[in-house]
Order: sequence, then structure tokens, then C-alpha cells
Amino acid sequence: MDFFSAASHELKTPITIIKGQLQGMLYQVGRYKDRETYIAESLAVTNTLEKMVQELLTISRLDTMGYVCNKNEFDLSSLINECLSAHEDLFMQRELTVEIFISPVIFVLGDMRLLQKVLDNLLGNAAAYSPAGNHIFVKLWQNDNKAKLTIENTGVHIPDGDIPKLFEAFYRVDQSRNRQTGGTGLGLYIVKTILDLHGAEIKIENTGKGVIVSVQF
Repeated sequence: MDFFSAASHELKTPITIIKGQLQGMLYQVGRYKDRETYIAESLAVTNTLEKMVQELLTISRLDTMGYVCNKNEFDLSSLINECLSAHEDLFMQRELTVEIFISPVIFVLGDMRLLQKVLDNLLGNAAAYSPAGNHIFVKLWQNDNKAKLTIENTGVHIPDGDIPKLFEAFYRVDQSRNRQTGGTGLGLYIVKTILDLHGAEIKIENTGKGVIVSVQF
């Protein structure tokens, strides 16, 4: 009930914004006479709303009683390389340097489609919350029959009091920053839910250079 109460509140905000902008443009009220600007803003808010609805549908499916992952053995090294290639344009737009240290042919048992969602979210976060000109370090290796992945982004830190709350639904460290990036506050909640289904562990810590996410399969 707490989750759905929060979801209702979060959905109401972008709907209210879009409705106000459309009404302002329709009646040509004050600043809304500049329709081109507010059409673009309404579209951006709609995109955030669409993303939130998609994530709520994902959560609904994952949290269904009796839900079971479709697990198969697959090459995690290859999947990470594919996800990095898909994010190349984003890294370039953000003027970020990505350094990759991935051991080849590391197999894990899991739902590849869900774990791709985890990787996309973590890489997207690293890009979105790194100031231009910084670095992202992606490492994958195997030790004691466990696959270990770290993604570190430099130039930013998370307040220590916020770190334990990062995996809560709708939790945002910086409201204004999330509005700029289109964050819904659900990404890390979904990441944790998926990794729990795989018996994997995740933690987020500050480092001397920035923030590191560690995942162990």
C-alpha cells in the first residue's frame, strides 16, 4: 500500500504539469504563448511519465507472487560489452572517458534480458550523474567461482546518509538533478529486485575519486 500510495503521488506530478502547460497554450496565457518552448517541455515530461509507467509495469511483473526468472547460462562478458557499445553515444555526449577491464568468457546463470536491464540502468546512472570530462571505469573478473562487476564514476559523491536509502522505491538524492536527467526514482529499486531474484549482491560506496557500484554473482 505504501508503494502504490507513492506511485500515485509520483504519477500525479507529471500529469499535473502537462495538463497545466496544455491549458496555458490552449488559452495563450502569459508565457505559454511561446508554444514551441512548452510543447517541447510537455514532450519531455511525457517521456518521463512513459518511462515511469514502463518501470511500474516491470515492478508489477517482478513482484508477482510465484514469478520465476527464465535462467540460462550465458556469457556476461559479451553482454557487458554489448551494453557498453549501446551507450557509446551517451558517453560521448557527456564528454566522459570510459576505461574497460573485462575478463573474457565469464559465464553466469541468469535471465539475460533482465540482467541487461540492470546493466543499462547502472551504466546510464554512471553517465547521467558524472560531470563532463570525468571517467567511468568498468571492470569484470572472476574469483573463487564468483563473477564480480564494478562500475565506478568519478567527480561526484553521494551523501553518506543517502546511501542506505538508494534502493528504496522513488528515493532521489537530489530532486532537481533527477528532474534534469528524467530520473523516476525506480531504477535502482528495479536493479535490486532483479539481482535479488538471481541471488546476487549489490552495494554502492563512495571512493576517493567518486562512486562505485559493486555486483557479485
